[in-house]
Amino acid sequence: MITVNVAGFLTDFTNGQNRIVLDSTPATVAQALDSLWQRHVGLRDRVVNERGQLRPHVNIFLNDENVRHKELLETQLPDTCEITILPAVSGGSGKPVNRES
Repeated sequence: MITVNVAGFLTDFTNGQNRIVLDSTPATVAQALDSLWQRHVGLRDRVVNERGQLRPHVNIFLNDENVRHKELLETQLPDTCEITILPAVSGGSGKPVNRES
């Protein structure tokens, strides 16, 4: 069983679901994502670019390991695992915060 965890604003594109169990048994992360796109079409463009490559501000973890440290979307999947799609968090002005005020 492959479970996909979707975090942050990306749940706006999964009807609010943050945990999705796939019906299929994909062999790679890319195949798992293709299955996810079929159910939640709007999510695709937020995770991968027009060439199907992982966007730089999105991280995908297979269990607890970032696929960027493996074979990216071609990372092989075991029969049972969790895939987590996690958008990067950024922001702020870069200026130090004055805590004395």
